[in-house]
Amino acid sequence: MDQQPGGRGGLYGFLALFAAVCDRVAADGVVVGFDCRTASARRRRWPGYKANRAAKDPALDELLDLAPTVLVELGVDVAVVDGWEADDVLGSVAAAAAGAGWGAVLATSDRDAFALIGPSTTVLRLRSGMDNAVEVTAASLLADVGVRAEQYVEFAALRGDASDNLPGVTGIGAARAVALLRAYERVDLAAADPLGCRSVLGRTIGQALLDDLADAGTSVFRRNVSLMSIRRDLRVDLARCRPTIPAERIAERLDVWGLGALAGRLSLCLAARPEPVPLPDGPPA
Repeated sequence: MDQQPGGRGGLYGFLALFAAVCDRVAADGVVVGFDCRTASARRRRWPGYKANRAAKDPALDELLDLAPTVLVELGVDVAVVDGWEADDVLGSVAAAAAGAGWGAVLATSDRDAFALIGPSTTVLRLRSGMDNAVEVTAASLLADVGVRAEQYVEFAALRGDASDNLPGVTGIGAARAVALLRAYERVDLAAADPLGCRSVLGRTIGQALLDDLADAGTSVFRRNVSLMSIRRDLRVDLARCRPTIPAERIAERLDVWGLGALAGRLSLCLAARPEPVPLPDGPPA
């Protein structure tokens, strides 16, 4: 979910966005993941990870304290895994859902989630709330970005991600990364064909990539792949994601937080649903 600063006002905006996502997706179950705020496995691997980010606004810190508590009170399955990020929760939920034969829609503003797209998984890309939200499928990712979901991590690793303080391989931006991954299924296949790699990228830039790949210990590309790869094996329990709280209790809890205006919308997506009543086997008497 996009994170919006501002204490109770920010909490209202967050829950309104959450309700809008639920309205659009009409999911049978919901899991909300948050970044672990006390430890980072990726920063332990590379201390420069996200080191360029400014300190969080205190109002955003307040929202990040409040939101998980309120969601739990509303019966939402909230996941915060020690050392890992919300993306890793998304990846693990998507994998578990696929294994159970469920579809999954991942609502996030983070492009890294494009790597999780598959036959049963799509991404609802949030951009300034729901007004500009776009559903990204395997077909639209290929059409709009130029790579397949299973190539996205390598595409991003070549290009780099300034927001995470991860420079790309020297001279390679999005266009060259796409060109290479159209010519070769994987970057290692390009490395195995030096002449072809230099032909696709140009002599100087192609050689720069080959030099980078030659030393795994210092490779920018391999470091980026390691840091950008999303976990799909965290323990998740899909049984916990289904609604269990009565609508009346949802309204009561929202009133306590001064958010009663959202009761109707949130009850539609979070309130426990009655068990279906089976039809009789025979015709009515």
